[in-house]
Amino acid sequence: MVIAIIGAGAMGCLYGAYLSKENDVIMLDSYEPQVNSINQNGVTLIEADGSEKVYKNVKAYKSGTCKDSVDLVIVFVKSTYTEQALEENKDLFGKDTFVMTLQNGAGNDRKIKKYVNQCNIIIGTSKHNAVNLGEGKIKHGGSGMTTIGSNYNADNVVEAVASCLGKAGIEVEVSDDIQRIIWSKLFVNLSINTFTALIQTPIGYMIQNESAWNFAKRLVYEAVEVAEADGTYFDRREALEMVRDVCTKAGTGYSSMYQDRKKKIKMEIDAINGAIVEQAKLYGVPTPYNSLIVDLIHAVEGAYDLYD
Repeated sequence: MVIAIIGAGAMGCLYGAYLSKENDVIMLDSYEPQVNSINQNGVTLIEADGSEKVYKNVKAYKSGTCKDSVDLVIVFVKSTYTEQALEENKDLFGKDTFVMTLQNGAGNDRKIKKYVNQCNIIIGTSKHNAVNLGEGKIKHGGSGMTTIGSNYNADNVVEAVASCLGKAGIEVEVSDDIQRIIWSKLFVNLSINTFTALIQTPIGYMIQNESAWNFAKRLVYEAVEVAEADGTYFDRREALEMVRDVCTKAGTGYSSMYQDRKKKIKMEIDAINGAIVEQAKLYGVPTPYNSLIVDLIHAVEGAYDLYD
């Protein structure tokens, strides 16, 4: 396959490197130094055991400058930039192009529908952990399952992409209830990601402090009610256990939104808690705690220029 990856950050480079073993991979990013580093030196993956491997069979382009359609597009930009990235790179989409999003949050597939046939859209989640060290170097801290599926009866497309990922050494499973998987990840992100960004703590703090955990419960309980109104049912205890499990396993780590706050860049709140709030409006479900944390995170972003 000819594969284009929009977003040459940590996860984009990780998947691009692995997929380049069996496919022609191009990467697109708005940050020119990263583009230049990849073209000059390839992508360097530093694995959890300290071993390093350089993948040089990858080409990089400034976002919007590649004008050829491809077989598969994987979207890895932050959700806040999805629409801009899709519009800039719309020349990548031919009539038979598959598009897969493994981004955080919800609703990215609805944005993609503006550019390709919905039967060619794949959504999913990744449990890989990666950190961008700059200059095309990525720390691959942990491996995990990539779960993919479709909301649009695209079974043949999903199987083709799953096969492509598997041949590249990426562990993959196909779900016939991908919406449940998306909601499950959303429960984790809307509690851990947002609250730890707000109070600037490691992930594990959420289950160590009673007040923090109580607030997390309220965020998750609201989201469970929205999921049920939307047709996906969860036991509240099951949803909380998902969150607790991540807090336990990643206790000393920091969430991606916390890292965004440290870098003073726009956080993905609108695609996470904000997505819950917007979905809730369709069903008349009250979400005061998720609405509050959306406002608080935007208030933090508004204060970036007030401190060093």
